[in-house]
Amino acid sequence: MLLRSIYVLVMPVMLLFAAIACGTAVTELASYICPTRIPPTAGTQPTYLPGTPIPTATPIPPPPTPYRIEPPQDFYRGDAIFVGQPGSATRLRFRLQSVQARPASSEGSPRNLYSWSLEIKNLGTANYETVPIAQMYLSLILTPNGEAAGIWRTSEAAMQAAGFTGQNYDAIQPGATRVYRLAAYGPVGNARRLTFVLDDESGNQITWINQANPYCSGDIAD
Repeated sequence: MLLRSIYVLVMPVMLLFAAIACGTAVTELASYICPTRIPPTAGTQPTYLPGTPIPTATPIPPPPTPYRIEPPQDFYRGDAIFVGQPGSATRLRFRLQSVQARPASSEGSPRNLYSWSLEIKNLGTANYETVPIAQMYLSLILTPNGEAAGIWRTSEAAMQAAGFTGQNYDAIQPGATRVYRLAAYGPVGNARRLTFVLDDESGNQITWINQANPYCSGDIAD
């Protein structure tokens, strides 16, 4: 079984358990690789008159080592994160998008409604079974009093408040891309880290920091 915890979600409990039981367990680590810059070429050599000293050629620096992120490091919002090897049955690309927060009504302590989108593309040769509403949660919030770590899961109430209905949780076919919209309630602040559990038994997961990558931009080809 991919996930065994009980969640308050947007579908009947028995149907949810059936979907989770059929989920694809993924043990391969995720990675993000920044596109490598192409080093400059030597170009056309100038012509020198006889007797003219020929200056020493400036050495061409070697190509830089590709910038790479792997767990337990955090990825960044917008990064194209790959799981699985090219040509394998399970190869996926994940991308966290559009993380937002807004005040939410509450009878107790003030709280926010957090919402985000998760894009998943199936680059493998087999169907990918996933239930992101059960596998992804908000794990760190920057509050006025500092960082608050926890597990703020997607709930039926949060999904309804965010207007997220009609989600498709069918298996993702090879070559297909799907965007899941998710929402959770949490303390007032800003979403800092989000977590997606690839396989709970092995502890394999992806974590994102909610900011653009400060070191690199662009994606390698699928």
